[in-house]
Amino acid sequence: MLELLKENNISVSYPIQDAKAQYLQELHAPEGNRFALLFSYAEGEKARFFSEETSFNIGKLMAKIHQVTENLKVNRITYNAHSLTAIPYQHALRFFKETNEEMQFIKRAGKEIEKIFSLINTEKIRTGVVHLDIWYDNMHINSESEMTIFDFDFCGNGWLLNDIAYFLMQMFHVEPDKKDFERKKEAFLNGYESILKIPDEEKSLFAYSGLSIWIFYLGIQSQRFDNWSNVFLSENYLKRFMGMAKDWLKYHQIEI
Repeated sequence: MLELLKENNISVSYPIQDAKAQYLQELHAPEGNRFALLFSYAEGEKARFFSEETSFNIGKLMAKIHQVTENLKVNRITYNAHSLTAIPYQHALRFFKETNEEMQFIKRAGKEIEKIFSLINTEKIRTGVVHLDIWYDNMHINSESEMTIFDFDFCGNGWLLNDIAYFLMQMFHVEPDKKDFERKKEAFLNGYESILKIPDEEKSLFAYSGLSIWIFYLGIQSQRFDNWSNVFLSENYLKRFMGMAKDWLKYHQIEI
């Protein structure tokens, strides 16, 4: 899929073959065989705060990706209410009690998301391959109009609106001034819609989609506890992490 995006002149970091036209390099390490893959260099650097112009161009770039990936399918996870909320909830139960206030909120949120998603007319929702982790930490910005997206490790099948909703939710948390958030949100959506129209049915799901992916990443943190999340995966962290989700819902006047 990354090669397909490259062929369509989409600015993503793509895999590079060696002299023998191979991608994977097998490395013999003390702990066993490891594998390496070389990717193209992403010019620029990470930027936590975007200008309106940059927001507009990120929207354009995301839409160009979706132009290529719409109606495609990859042999990876399919994102839906069950995989985004129910399964992550079960993973989190390894570390938090079911009676925990935040866990009760996640359980209620999962049921509400499943209900909302089941009522939507899916014929009016675009599907395809999604990145599911597009935000400032997974792109390098070289100028207001030049950026490169990378880190496709959560790439899978689902509604294209998921990428839009998750980016907006991340921007919401980064921008302390919600007037700035609204301006940059509008610029981002205008950039996206300069390439692809976003159906009204998709826009109505942004708040719930963003919430579902937030819950999904709590599940990922629980799954990868031994790798990196054992430092901060605690009840205090859970309260702060889900507090951010509640702020997102409050902003959209949604009660769960």
